[in-house]
Amino acid sequence: MIKLSILFAAGLIMIGAIAPKYGDFAIAQSEFKNAQQSEPIQDKPRQYNDRRSPVAKINPKKPIQIRIVNQSKVDILTLLTEPTSREQNVRPQKSVTFGRLHTNYLPPPIDLTVYTNVQETNLDARIKVIGNELIVTITAKPATYGMTRAVYVDEQGAIYLY
Repeated sequence: MIKLSILFAAGLIMIGAIAPKYGDFAIAQSEFKNAQQSEPIQDKPRQYNDRRSPVAKINPKKPIQIRIVNQSKVDILTLLTEPTSREQNVRPQKSVTFGRLHTNYLPPPIDLTVYTNVQETNLDARIKVIGNELIVTITAKPATYGMTRAVYVDEQGAIYLY
């Protein structure tokens, strides 16, 4: 019995001497045990810190069309970042359209960005909804800084202007 205790103690001493040399192995073992004991990661709902009220609403179950009307004297650029689209130039007094009212091309959420390359120009946007068409009318005025406008349509059809 004493020989077994001495053998056991010697084994522990050997493990203590080997562990610093192979420390990565000891760490990997403990991480593995922690991973087995941890809770599965839960998908949390997206948190919105912005408390703005929607400026309008559309029916998200019907096809959506977005028309950008440039009523300024400068060229504006517009693109959808969700769903993605290519950037389009909108000349003064012209318009461009995304989506169609007869196809479900733009499912919410929709994220539209409107900006200009003309420095020190502040863009202003007015939102109007007719049926399920979202009309974004852009005007511009000189400013000490440039302002980009963003329009966001959430999954419930609420429209936010930033």
